[in-house]
Amino acid sequence: MGGVLACLACNAASCVCSGVVSCCGRAVPCSSIAGRVVYMIFFLFFSVLAWVFHGWGFELLKFVPQLKNFCAEPDCFGVLGIYRLSFSLAAFHFLLAIIMIGVRTHGDFRVSIQDGWWSLKLIGVAGLVVAAFFIPNGFFQYYGWVALGASGIFILVQLAILVDFAHSWAENWIEKMESSEEGDKRWFVALLSCSLVLFGISLAGSIVMYVFFSKCQTNVAFITINIVLCFIISALSIHPKVQEANPTSGILQAAIISGYTTYLVWSVIMSEPTTYTSSDNQKCNPWSTTSTNATASSVTVIVGALFTILAVVYTTIRMAWTVGKNDLESQPLTAEEKKEEAENHEEPTADEPVSYSFTKFHLVFALGAMYLAMLFSDWQTVWKSTTVTNGTYDHLRVDSGMGAVWVKAISGWLAIGLYGWTLMGPALFPDRDWK
Repeated sequence: MGGVLACLACNAASCVCSGVVSCCGRAVPCSSIAGRVVYMIFFLFFSVLAWVFHGWGFELLKFVPQLKNFCAEPDCFGVLGIYRLSFSLAAFHFLLAIIMIGVRTHGDFRVSIQDGWWSLKLIGVAGLVVAAFFIPNGFFQYYGWVALGASGIFILVQLAILVDFAHSWAENWIEKMESSEEGDKRWFVALLSCSLVLFGISLAGSIVMYVFFSKCQTNVAFITINIVLCFIISALSIHPKVQEANPTSGILQAAIISGYTTYLVWSVIMSEPTTYTSSDNQKCNPWSTTSTNATASSVTVIVGALFTILAVVYTTIRMAWTVGKNDLESQPLTAEEKKEEAENHEEPTADEPVSYSFTKFHLVFALGAMYLAMLFSDWQTVWKSTTVTNGTYDHLRVDSGMGAVWVKAISGWLAIGLYGWTLMGPALFPDRDWK
């Protein structure tokens, strides 16, 4: 099933790639942009297929020999199917990341692999999906834990992308405010309003979590720590010394991060297993055995998927407009520079440096692929259960554990801490280059 759908997606991606190239004209490096669009389409397709397996995994995969003889419960089919999809996409991007190590100029023949060779890559992706369904289940017991750790890293990557997006958003509106006649304050009001709305959503979410999940002290600690940390970074973002050392910092960035980390706390609580209770045997997540939990979990998955897809899309778009001597020195183009680039573009020479790091690009996608495994499997891991019926048989079960809870909680704290350091670092060490 996965292989058939992958083949269909590959054909669609090929058509899109051709369409993008034909529409580009001479305005931009067509093959490069079209290639990144196709990578993004791959990711979107795998996300949709993982969502299908999340909802209908048992119905679609109950005839697969590797699953039907070992899964002891319906959820197991969907989880192992999602793991296989995730592994296929992650392996594809990890392989490309390794191949692209050290590519710095357009004269390197590997640039053509990055932006072309689509027939082979499309066949390769479909082949990986099909092959993944022949890999023994025992492998995916361990892959789930690898994906869990990689998901923690990807959460930090998402935060970095969110901060970059927030900086671009704030700078764009401030530039419009300053360039308008007599300093039009409407852009300032819009920026402040968006920030207040995001803070309001974070506060409302925290209050809701206090109301429904405060029976367990661990949950109270998660919610309170997040509120305190969000307050600290919000205060730092508008501190005069921080503003002087880092003029691009502002309240909007803090508001976006506060909203993101509040969502993470919600996701942490939704991941708590049904067996996790407080000291007086109260369930930490009282929704875990009700229909409300199914709705809440679906919302968590949808929001997480949107964050992930938007992060990948933003990465693709952002890397489409970067220039520089090498990947460490590249800077995003302004709107005027983009227009000038489009008007004066010529095909790059062999000695011209590539505009972004191919290896980093594929590593982001690989981490995102492993994050999909956790997101669409409800952060469940696979474990072996032994039953005895006329002999000994090993069956596979899935369950949410505290490992996912702590990975997400710690990743959220690290994310806020890293952002706080980007605010304080330039003020504490003004002589260092922080670009």
